[in-house]
Amino acid sequence: MGVAEHRSFEPPARRPGRGLPPRLRAVAAAVPGGARSVADVGAGDGQLARHLAARGLRVVATEGRPGPFARLRAAVPRLDCRLGPGLEPLRPGEVEGIVLAGLGGHRIASILEASPEVATALDWLVLQPQQHARQLVEWLRAAGYAARATTAAQGRHSYTVLLVSRHERP
Repeated sequence: MGVAEHRSFEPPARRPGRGLPPRLRAVAAAVPGGARSVADVGAGDGQLARHLAARGLRVVATEGRPGPFARLRAAVPRLDCRLGPGLEPLRPGEVEGIVLAGLGGHRIASILEASPEVATALDWLVLQPQQHARQLVEWLRAAGYAARATTAAQGRHSYTVLLVSRHERP
């Protein structure tokens, strides 16, 4: 299992003060069209979680520390917000997929490794590593996942977004 060919696309221009920033727009675009539920792990200010909920998905938004969690709950009071590190706030099978964006590739791998019961029950993952993307892809391959990488460009910046398919079960 490997990584499919990279393809580039240019997200639509962002109107000031409206919509998602380009990086999060690229992440949102990678969420499968027929998805019904998602966990935004490390949801930050809730922008992506709010956007995905507006698309009709059932969203669980998580944060790992009390301060960021309090800000998340204040930003998205109508969403299911949970406090806990990584995938720990989730039960196996309660969401179809997860979004993990803005962390390093090594950190993303350690989050998946720390909660194998939850990680292996997911149908898909959208991962957006800020660095070490190649190492993350190698780790995913060794762990039995298949990843398709997309590069989204916006001006001088580019973002690697990985759509990862279900873990191969023995």
